Amino acid sequence: MRILGFFDDHNCGTAVIEDGRILCAIEEERLSRIKLHNGNSENGPAYRSIQECLRWTNSNADKIDRVALAIAPAGDLLYYVFKDLFLKQRNPKWIAASLFSKSISWDKYFLFYPYFYNLNRIRKAKKLLKQEGLGHLPVDLVDHHTAHAASAYYSSGRERALIVTLDGQGDGQCGKVFLGEKGKLSLLREVPSYHSIGLFYNFMTWLLGFKPMRHEGKITGLAAYGDYEKTRAIFEQQFSFEENEFRYKLIENIYQHAFPHRSNYHKLLKAAPEKMNEFAREHIAAGVQSVTEQVVCDFIAPILQETGPIDVCLAGGIFANVKINQRVSELPNAESVFIFPAMGDGGLCSGAALYSYYKNLGFPEIENVPKIDDVYFGPSFSDEEIEAEIKKAGLKYEYHENIEEKIAGLLAQGSVVARFNGRMEYGPRALGNRSILYQATDPTVNDWLNHRLKRTEFMPFAPATLAEEKNNCYVNMGRNDFPARFMTITFNCTDDMENKCPAVVHVDKTARPQLVDEKINESFYRIIKEYQKKTGLNSIINTSFNMHEEPIVCTPYDAIRAFQLGHLEHLAISKFLISLDEDYIR
Repeated sequence: MRILGFFDDHNCGTAVIEDGRILCAIEEERLSRIKLHNGNSENGPAYRSIQECLRWTNSNADKIDRVALAIAPAGDLLYYVFKDLFLKQRNPKWIAASLFSKSISWDKYFLFYPYFYNLNRIRKAKKLLKQEGLGHLPVDLVDHHTAHAASAYYSSGRERALIVTLDGQGDGQCGKVFLGEKGKLSLLREVPSYHSIGLFYNFMTWLLGFKPMRHEGKITGLAAYGDYEKTRAIFEQQFSFEENEFRYKLIENIYQHAFPHRSNYHKLLKAAPEKMNEFAREHIAAGVQSVTEQVVCDFIAPILQETGPIDVCLAGGIFANVKINQRVSELPNAESVFIFPAMGDGGLCSGAALYSYYKNLGFPEIENVPKIDDVYFGPSFSDEEIEAEIKKAGLKYEYHENIEEKIAGLLAQGSVVARFNGRMEYGPRALGNRSILYQATDPTVNDWLNHRLKRTEFMPFAPATLAEEKNNCYVNMGRNDFPARFMTITFNCTDDMENKCPAVVHVDKTARPQLVDEKINESFYRIIKEYQKKTGLNSIINTSFNMHEEPIVCTPYDAIRAFQLGHLEHLAISKFLISLDEDYIR
């Protein structure tokens, strides 16, 4: 059975799965070049990803059996909202502000607005499918957090697992918890979006002068430079986990509607303690990060006590926070963790399709839940296409049959190499095929390379490490070496790693590694192996190949453009090597 999965909102995209395995998955932003492309805004509908997934899988209307939309039925969304508003909140002033607000914004919960909001989303999605020749196919609707959960469980290879989803909000909720057993998902918990830890983190991102829904990772990086003990008490007064519920305490001080959404940030700021202004932003970031880690762990730990020792699968934007993932992995009874590599809303298209597949089979009992080996689910390009683009750009180039050894030599000499090879990665992490590579021995690289790429200097670079060297580099990895293939979790580093590869060890002595296995990505593995032969070092810097505020490169044109704008030294694009002269680099 071949199913096309589609998500229409921010981080929109398309996936095609067959018999429970992902064949192709692409976020619209990689094709439109609009960061976090929102198909329900002026960015326009996500038609490019549909067309590319159909093209790449050689699919048409006759080869696709069903379509799965990561959108809750309109009536279900209205039920979630009313249930939360009337049964959970029980605040007359808040209810009145919610019901009779004149705003047409989703966050205002205008009386029946949620119903028509999702009804309109479904209508527009079906119209787009019809334009692409898929309008006659049966459509399954999968709510936001069920799609998140399905993406993690049905790609984890775990027969029995606790599946936790947490994010800002989606279809009226900010989280769900399931027990997965032999292919079946059983709902254990639902978390309404009024008290969303994700939206709290968004608000604090805005408070620190960054863009919410985009720069939360900068807060995680900045937090390592601060002292959480200086500010943690402030944030414990604002957000906590009490009586089995997330509690956003700022709302208790506001008579008007105070849902923690960006349209209400200024109201929340007035209610926030003024003494926050007394602290440097790194201390504020540290306090926010510490409280967020604690609250998430306080939510998950009691459920792990109920289940006993079990594998844990995670998805949703909260679990883009690699430090939280490390804390969850350290909880009692967490046998291992797996984070779906496209953990944010970009993963919903895959999750919806996977859930639809098993649902239409009647959720049969399966002994071997599928396990993804990699996330190279995007397009690739032939040497002929690449060479034509290089010539079009008027650049000089060399052809190297053994390009891996050439790259390793350049890295050993201290050169920066942008790499474009094979199929594009799915999700927010570059995993060697659309990456910028550099030696990990220079601790000043965070300053000068981030400056070239116009990125924030305190964002740490991540290491790509030979898989067989994991125990020489990282502490207590255990069964969590699987998510370490995808750069979705941090680990404490060994003294040897800190001494030999200081450029990828953050100030808190952790790193977010990609373990590179020869069987998974032979070409990338050979680069690091050859580099090890030349230098004795087992890790290199791997950072995403893109300019700041742009999506990771997708096409040869994107790669050449970013290479020139970033004033990088070398571009290895398939087996072609382009080098810029020193005057241009400076």
